Amino acid sequence: MSASPEPARRFVSRLNSLLDRSVTIKLTNGRYYVGKLTGYDPATYSVMLESAKDNEGNLWPVSIIYGGSISEILIGESEIFNAKEFSEFLTRFGNIEKHLIKVYDDINVVEIGKNIKVSKDGVEGSGPLAQKIYSIFREYLRTKGINQ
Repeated sequence: MSASPEPARRFVSRLNSLLDRSVTIKLTNGRYYVGKLTGYDPATYSVMLESAKDNEGNLWPVSIIYGGSISEILIGESEIFNAKEFSEFLTRFGNIEKHLIKVYDDINVVEIGKNIKVSKDGVEGSGPLAQKIYSIFREYLRTKGINQ
């Protein structure tokens, strides 16, 4: 009996969602680095950080850390925009039909129809539906305590 690949797929998908975000990498020797995760090797789980600061206060423009020496990867900030949550917000409060909405969890994007995309950066698209989505997006952000 073989294990399902689903947990491994979720793990890699979650690592992908951390790209370009601030993380803390704790090492097995007690040291740590805080920086922007810009890449990783899925075979070894080695990571690359940019603008990293170590526990001694040293700044490193680029740091590549071998996966075997990592004990923990901690998220430094929470993402305000959540694609799945926003898609539910669209159907509940925007009366947007579910069949028009596609969620891309791995890149944290919602696509409405084929012409409108919503991400943490805002709404991309034009026309009356895009204007409606933009109003819903602003309301969604207000529920998160963000005023635009």
